[in-house]
Amino acid sequence: MCEILSNLWRWLCLMPKNETPTSDDDDPNYKTFPHVKKQIESDSIDISDHHVEPISFSSGSTNTEDNIHTSTSHIVVDLSSGCAEDAKTTNAKGKEQPVIDIDCGYQELIPEVVFEEIVTPLISVRRIGPYTSAQRILLVGEGDFSFSASLAVAFGASAANITATSLNTKKYLIKNYGQFFTNKAELETRCSTVLHGVDVTKMLRHPVLGSMVFDRIIFNFPHALNCVATYTKPLPHQKLIREFLLNAKEMIGEGGEIHITSKSNGVYLEWDIPKIGSVIGIKLIQQVKFKRSKYPGYSPKYACDDEDFDCNPSKTYKFGKVTLFR
Repeated sequence: MCEILSNLWRWLCLMPKNETPTSDDDDPNYKTFPHVKKQIESDSIDISDHHVEPISFSSGSTNTEDNIHTSTSHIVVDLSSGCAEDAKTTNAKGKEQPVIDIDCGYQELIPEVVFEEIVTPLISVRRIGPYTSAQRILLVGEGDFSFSASLAVAFGASAANITATSLNTKKYLIKNYGQFFTNKAELETRCSTVLHGVDVTKMLRHPVLGSMVFDRIIFNFPHALNCVATYTKPLPHQKLIREFLLNAKEMIGEGGEIHITSKSNGVYLEWDIPKIGSVIGIKLIQQVKFKRSKYPGYSPKYACDDEDFDCNPSKTYKFGKVTLFR
């Protein structure tokens, strides 16, 4: 039996794939094992299916029958298991026999999947007046930037939602407004955007603002900026407001609003701001009294100098896009 197993082992290890072993006429103990071309689909080879012929021994044993019975044992070779205890053989009488175990060296690698929980921090929304830190806010026509700075301070450590602009250059603002640097620092330290030289009548074509969308656009106390012009002549101011609204209405998103704050007595009433909005196709949502006390640090100025401007009484006119119902 040991010699059979030894020959079988040598045959399994040395025989090239897809080649049938050839016989050796000089070796009387050599036997040819039929080559099986069918692909083995399992991890075990049942040797009994290959009809192994009995091998004659030259050891001088006269018990040929015992040799034949021994050589026809039902041998199973386990190609997948690396443990001899998992493989069993049975002989013709149903008894367990030793096995030949071949370790293929194959181990299945199961990837480990790790799920990582992502925790999104809660961001509190801060409010001042009708404005919140969750809104994308554009301020135009700023003088010393005290109004936009008041919003930024109210919004806390981050006011990146604010874009504050002025028509005047930085050099002009430094010369005419003593608090400009302080207010600008309040904005920039809170990640707000500060731009100069922004014309509200052409801001839709501005290289930065033209591609942006806002929830609120604010224009406080618009003025035609001709220092020799008097407030008794409404036409220049009306034209300024009209051109501003034409640009602003294209820059607000769904639910967005345009806020214009102006004096609400005397000659200012002749500007008729609600009518201007109606003519260009936007609706007046609301008009409310403006209270400067709601905005700490805000100090309205005249267009041409650092003198305080008396803004009482005033109103804020809130415009929005006209919604078309089908």
